[in-house]
Amino acid sequence: MTAYDATLLPPADESERCAAHAERIDLDPGGSALWVDELIVVDMPLPWPKPVWAKEGYTAVPELVMDAEAAGRRIRVLAAVPLDDGIGRVVTHRLAADGSFARTEHHVRPVGVDPGDVIDLLTVLIAESLDCSPTTVVDSARRRELLLCTQGSHDVCCGTRGMALESELRDAGSIVPIRRVSHTGGHRLAPTGVTLPDGRMWGMVTTAEMVGILNGALSPGAVARRCRGWIGAEPGPAQVAERAVMAEIDDWSFDHTARTVVVDGEAATITTDVGTWQVDVVDGRAVPTIACGEPGGLPAKPGAEWQVRSISRVAD
Repeated sequence: MTAYDATLLPPADESERCAAHAERIDLDPGGSALWVDELIVVDMPLPWPKPVWAKEGYTAVPELVMDAEAAGRRIRVLAAVPLDDGIGRVVTHRLAADGSFARTEHHVRPVGVDPGDVIDLLTVLIAESLDCSPTTVVDSARRRELLLCTQGSHDVCCGTRGMALESELRDAGSIVPIRRVSHTGGHRLAPTGVTLPDGRMWGMVTTAEMVGILNGALSPGAVARRCRGWIGAEPGPAQVAERAVMAEIDDWSFDHTARTVVVDGEAATITTDVGTWQVDVVDGRAVPTIACGEPGGLPAKPGAEWQVRSISRVAD
């Protein structure tokens, strides 16, 4: 039995990029976000290899993350293109009680001088689970920002579409800081990024939509189908159900609401301090995840897509 609907593949004589294919089949990106309690963004000079942490001086990062995961902490570390001010930054975003992500910025010696300084700091932040080292300058201002995947060395779709979106947002006069970061997963959904402090991932988003998300001009309901999920929930039905409640409430204040998501079969219960919702999430189309740029998209892998069958608020 075929694990995906073969009629959704590109024609056998066409070599389609995975992001273009996702657009053509109108793929819903819901449920594909990261799932973390801590997101750490590390300045790293270009060029970046694939994988990004194979860069000389930074190879200890995966082991630090795996050790933290073994201790029960969900952490993702992303590289970021340094700013032009000569400061090396390591920025932590940790899930807070209100459902958003608290930001702390750490400064090290000018970026690129000594990767050992960065690794020493990450060892403190990850392995020892501390907020800073004795030599760290800390900036804990809560601020709106966008982490945009632009790592072309990992995938051409993120490289081209991510870079184009960054350029267009700057041309549009975006007042929200934009950081170019390494692979966030789901390059078929490019351009893809994370908005903070809300901790939402977005995919297949247009410039106009991202401007509306960043400045609040578009409502959550209007852009919900571009939301891959809230990174505080487990990928799959949990993120799809949480997204459905966001759209139902249709107010960005929901992103600063404490919430838990519990999935039991097809039923998800989203409990917040403003109410409880029951969301039934079922399997959608059996979509293929194609081989990017290969004839007919082959070899393809089975992909997942979910649908919300019903949503209702539970009586208090």
